[in-house]
Amino acid sequence: MAGKMDISVQLFTGSCTIPAELNLQSITSKLKKILKKTKITNAIIGWNPNSTHLSKHSFAHNDADLSNIVSLLKSNGADVYLWLPIFSELEALSDFLPIMGYENKKLEINYYLGNGENFVFCCPANSENVEKVIETFEKYYSEGIYDGVFLDKIRFPSFIGGLDSVLGCFCDYCRSTYDLPAIQDLHITDSINPLGISSYDNLRYVVNGAYEKLFDYKCEAVFNSLERLCACFREKGLKIGFDLFAPFLAYFVGQDYHRLLHLADFVKPMFYSLTNAPAGLPFEINMYAEAFDSDGLNAKKRKDLFLDYVGYGDSFIESEIAGIRKAIVDSSLTTKLYAGIEMNYNEHIAPVTEEYIQDSICKIKEADGIVTSWDLNTTPDTHIDCLLETVGDFYGR
Repeated sequence: MAGKMDISVQLFTGSCTIPAELNLQSITSKLKKILKKTKITNAIIGWNPNSTHLSKHSFAHNDADLSNIVSLLKSNGADVYLWLPIFSELEALSDFLPIMGYENKKLEINYYLGNGENFVFCCPANSENVEKVIETFEKYYSEGIYDGVFLDKIRFPSFIGGLDSVLGCFCDYCRSTYDLPAIQDLHITDSINPLGISSYDNLRYVVNGAYEKLFDYKCEAVFNSLERLCACFREKGLKIGFDLFAPFLAYFVGQDYHRLLHLADFVKPMFYSLTNAPAGLPFEINMYAEAFDSDGLNAKKRKDLFLDYVGYGDSFIESEIAGIRKAIVDSSLTTKLYAGIEMNYNEHIAPVTEEYIQDSICKIKEADGIVTSWDLNTTPDTHIDCLLETVGDFYGR
């Protein structure tokens, strides 16, 4: 795009149960370094309720006093967003109704990151869970001084738990509210193309009829729940951002860009090309390939065919961004497209390098902006320098 790229930052302050060890001096220094060169559009902060309440009244009692950081951001024109997980994580603060498998048993996904973050999902369709989210927000976060809410984990589970993790939800609510496919119709007949994918175009798949019914129900359910949540947050005068899977993965978890773009002020597709964890492109691709059987040869063939169908290659992210922009323009929306790329460093999960940052910014340069993901606290200073230098080279200083 022509003109200057908006820069937004993310700061992870811990899970619902374990606060992060924040280096406030380092975080402040990084923010000042960015602000010296350019404006910060949005600051996304969350979601530990003890250290990141961002309350008007309780800064002095917080484990991590973020008041000076918030003041620095707001005095320089940044909007501060509460980073809030929706259909996962909040079960530590309240009781939610779980996702049920087709045998009417609770879906078990035992995947946890070392910081207490988990990927145990409640049913995104159930209206009781939507109301629980609102109640949890009111109880733990409603006194905040933020300008908006950034909604994360607004989806069904991916293939992280194998095929069973996408065969649902079959709870009583979903069975009575939505037209679900019969489980026998979801039987796999083609081990190499198990979903019957025949095309991917305009951010949409054509798949086997039964799986089309399953994924369409998920997209409808997520949209309906988010429509209710967004109406609630809008009534409070809050802006809204969405954390979304990259479009070619989003359909399988119930995220329909063509619908969701109508609800948010900005969307952040996670173009995490290096991350070996949920939402990371290589991670999710491998989870899909390995979900259907334990045959390594089949998994490789399945992966290769899938990547061929979606056109995964050197210019793939550019084509995904072009698809999102087209959806925005076609619907005459003002929704901003802020692409998320990894900036933090973790040897095992996100071994980000300066070369990778440069390459990623080049690929997303047609977006409206960039979100430095997903944690400023663990982003090296050299990565901030690389960001500013690369963005400056593309868009002028």
